[in-house]
Amino acid sequence: LPNLGRRRLRSGFSAQSNRTRSRTARKLQDEPETTPVIYQSLPRMMVTLQDTQAPTGADIMSSPHVVMLTATELDGPWKKLYPSRDLTDPMAPPLPSPVEDGTRPKEAIEASDVARQKREKLSPDAKSAMTISNLNELSIKPESCFGRRGPLYVVACAVNVSTYTSGDFKQFELGQAVAPPPFNDRCLAVSGRCGYACLAEQEPLPYCLPNGYINQSFLVGNITIQNNKQLPVYMFVYVLLFGFCVKVVMLCPGIFSPYPHCGMYYPELTQQLRYIVTCTPSTAGDENKSTTIRNLVGCIAAMPRGIRCRYHVVLLDETHRHEMKVCWQKLCAILSAIPPSRLQSYDDNLIQFFAEWCEDTKKLNLNLIGAKVKVLEPGVLERVCGKSALKKLRGDPVWACMDQIDIQRLESALDEFEENVRDDNRWTRVAIHRDDVADWEPKDPRCMLRTHYVARAKPIEDERTNRVQHVAPGTWYYKVPADATLEDWLTLRQSAREMAYGHDDEDMDSHVVPLRTSRGKAGGLNFVENYMVVVAERPENAYNNEQDDAPCLYSIADARHQFQHDFMASTIPYFFNQDGDLDTKVAFTQCPQHFHESQDKTDYLDTNNASFFRLNCMIRNCSGGVSSCGTNGTWMIKHRDNSTIWETERVRVRDRSRRTKKVEVIERRTFHESCKVEDTASSLQAVVAGRYSQFINRKLSYGMAKAAVGYLAATQRWAEGGVVLSLQTLTTCEKGHWMVFATLLFFIAFIFSLIRLVTQDVDTWLIVMLGLVSQETMDIITIPMESLLSLIVTDLWRRKMLGTGIKDPAIYTKMALQMVMWLFMLMCCLFVLWVITSFCKLFRRKCCVFPDQLRWCGRLLITMDNLTYFVWFWTAFFWIGFNYYTALTQSHYHFQFEGMMLFMAVVNILNWGMIISNSFRYSLEQSMEANEIAHLSMDNIWRSNQLFYMTAPVQLFSIIVGIKEYLRYQFYGMDISFWEGGDRGDIAISIVKHWTLLLVFGPVAAWGCYFFFSHRYLNAWAACIVVTIIGLDVLHPCVYLWVGDSKLSAQEAAKMSWRQALTSGAWWKRLVNLLILNRTLTGILKYVGPAYFLLLPLSCLTTTYFGVNAAFMMVATNR
Repeated sequence: LPNLGRRRLRSGFSAQSNRTRSRTARKLQDEPETTPVIYQSLPRMMVTLQDTQAPTGADIMSSPHVVMLTATELDGPWKKLYPSRDLTDPMAPPLPSPVEDGTRPKEAIEASDVARQKREKLSPDAKSAMTISNLNELSIKPESCFGRRGPLYVVACAVNVSTYTSGDFKQFELGQAVAPPPFNDRCLAVSGRCGYACLAEQEPLPYCLPNGYINQSFLVGNITIQNNKQLPVYMFVYVLLFGFCVKVVMLCPGIFSPYPHCGMYYPELTQQLRYIVTCTPSTAGDENKSTTIRNLVGCIAAMPRGIRCRYHVVLLDETHRHEMKVCWQKLCAILSAIPPSRLQSYDDNLIQFFAEWCEDTKKLNLNLIGAKVKVLEPGVLERVCGKSALKKLRGDPVWACMDQIDIQRLESALDEFEENVRDDNRWTRVAIHRDDVADWEPKDPRCMLRTHYVARAKPIEDERTNRVQHVAPGTWYYKVPADATLEDWLTLRQSAREMAYGHDDEDMDSHVVPLRTSRGKAGGLNFVENYMVVVAERPENAYNNEQDDAPCLYSIADARHQFQHDFMASTIPYFFNQDGDLDTKVAFTQCPQHFHESQDKTDYLDTNNASFFRLNCMIRNCSGGVSSCGTNGTWMIKHRDNSTIWETERVRVRDRSRRTKKVEVIERRTFHESCKVEDTASSLQAVVAGRYSQFINRKLSYGMAKAAVGYLAATQRWAEGGVVLSLQTLTTCEKGHWMVFATLLFFIAFIFSLIRLVTQDVDTWLIVMLGLVSQETMDIITIPMESLLSLIVTDLWRRKMLGTGIKDPAIYTKMALQMVMWLFMLMCCLFVLWVITSFCKLFRRKCCVFPDQLRWCGRLLITMDNLTYFVWFWTAFFWIGFNYYTALTQSHYHFQFEGMMLFMAVVNILNWGMIISNSFRYSLEQSMEANEIAHLSMDNIWRSNQLFYMTAPVQLFSIIVGIKEYLRYQFYGMDISFWEGGDRGDIAISIVKHWTLLLVFGPVAAWGCYFFFSHRYLNAWAACIVVTIIGLDVLHPCVYLWVGDSKLSAQEAAKMSWRQALTSGAWWKRLVNLLILNRTLTGILKYVGPAYFLLLPLSCLTTTYFGVNAAFMMVATNR
């Protein structure tokens, strides 16, 4: 600019942007340098103000002033471009040409005089400022009436032309409702008139001045700038982060590949096992003779062909039913009567007969053979007693060649068995305070099958005393001499007696041992395992080779479940590697529970637990972290020192005399007896020991489902046991528990890192604040990354792909940089963990205190999830409450439509892609391995959403009860590993019934409020749709719980008159049952949720609240 010579105009702008100054400079520099140029006026330019503070309160029409300065040289002096009229100033612009008064309107002359008088009163500085002058007036001439006759308020609102002409602005329509005052949140200028339209009498109106204008104070007011920094939004963001973290824990184990195993069964594999035992725990109730025999038939049929180790089938009768023992003896008589043949061995004939018997009985249900059935139907009785199977086998060529005398002997045994089963549900209990055991062995010693009846002592305890797990007054115990051996165990237990208060029965030469440390299922399983050790140590059962020191397999088959004939042949290979060697790292295998009568379409309470078995277990199996579910599980028990069956344990309660905790002797335990979920506790023990599990996703067991409401009781029991186990694990220092605690700390740190990433705008990196890395080192990484991200974000911003409301792309650049660096730090942490585990793997034989595989870390995540899943019960309450809060109250949060649509499209693709790919991958593997597919259906996904809402109050109740049970266990040493009768199941069912009823009728109230008043609120209608979908989700379970037990038949209903029907509760129950619980409505409703998810990206264009809802459901459900 100094080289421009005599150019008179030199301009600088104090409030002008650098971009404007550079553009003006280029304009001047582009002109020729030949001759001086005198500018009579300024070139066209635009002054832009940036980073100015918007005024607050009612004075939002005030605006900053811009003063234009000019100078002949850059060093000054600088003068205002529009000073007061000084004709001697060389920089003064020329005066306007005068206009004849006759050519000017009178109004224009008067307006110019008024403007001149105003200018004369202003200070020189004010005259030099650029201000907005009100030179124009607007007259509104409507084409129709403003309103009806009577009181009328008319408000005129002037808006910015950029707002009015923008594409997002919707033109007003006649009769359209507008938001109430204050109007200065949308108007540049506002004024109002009031009066009575078309009426002669003008009475005073509220808010109206005597001159007919609306009081300005009622039209304008303080405007609060709206943003998303509100408590509901923060709560929602935190819940999303929590849900995302839990989702990561659920999906993270799926990044690995499942552990390989032997491809198929070979008889030689069983030579590496000492024995295989299947245990059938049986109690009262529906576990009568028919139910228990069906189970035992399946266990015997599951014996693999050509087995090279002993195969034990054990009936664990926990209620000491003498008739059940006699029934077992009749079954043993059938085993002895299996005829031999010239074409195949006794073992093959036995397996073939029981396999056919198993096939005949696998689809029986409790309605046919349960305890409530007084007399079995003839056809059912034939199937239960094996006669139907024998009739089918008579046509087999092998059985047709058998000696008829042998066949008649078998038929006679079946007749006796039928007579015994016919007289069902009558029990006699004798000597229940003593153990009752019996064994059956085949005549041919080459046969590997052995069956046992086991009923451990169940003495009647003093109801006044606590049921504790240690020796105390009121409990039963027996004495063990110091030189007692394994063979003395059962004999010593026969001398058990009750400890009397005030009588100390201890002596120096023996130990007192509690007779029953666990009164639940775990205690019975441990008793069977100890008994099997005693049986295996008998001389006649010795192999006299290394097989005597081999591990054994222990399968659990609850009485209502029946193993299929290929159960063991399919399970055994999973304990061996691809070379056929026994893999002692395998702790157990687990098969899904399958109830054939509970089809997906009518399984209203998800009795099959299909979502867990068909999705979660498939994901967890990738890291070998599937948890045991009790029945259908097979455990590998390593060989131990069998010279004794007793071990020591530290007593939890303090001794009265010593006031210190002491050590007592107890019987050896294999399964945990500390809580009701012995399967989960035993799985935890295997994980911390470095062992893994295998999941067999096949229908290898057929169960008989109880009433569906019983599943809710089981859900409560599992949650209660989980609370107790969590407290026991995190408050004790047992071996390996520190790894679970460390995993929990890592998970908490992961949550806080996400919260810090999302909610805090910090300029200093955390690792720099901790002193791990210097700021200079971080700059080497972040500066190039920031430059690259800035180019990408700026390009997206220019293409308007970030939304139309984005003013500064630098904000998104910073967000992207922080996100990339967070991911980078996370990958660094995982890399360090991989290095440590790889190092430990090199020395795993000497150092087993730290995981030696990343898959082991994945199993620890699963274990942590099992111990904390109930903590997130409140998310269902929050989401339901959040939607009702939005539907009934004024909300001000807002999200951009384009960004929310893009976000939801990505989330849907990732979520459904994960579900479909995992399900398809596992189904494909199963189809190739066993030609069997257990796929995840839409019904299963729907049921998981139902359970998310249904079980929330049950989990809250379980947390309260679980804490109480833990305190009883920890401070009083009480046995909390068992339940009696319905336990707390009735309470859980009642809670779910009333909770689902509230969710079903809640949307009716929400829509009523919407039509009355809340339709004026932002997002209210979207929230009403969401609560309606929630109500539809739980509609079927609610109706099933309330009217599912309708017993009024169609014939009885037809005989009723209309008056009788309308006044009959049974008729109404039947009507609701028929209207709701039918396949047609079920088929429609199950697609409402999935269709809603698929349409969410498009629905986000109407309101972003749908995206908020979908984001929550993606991370919160499928738990």
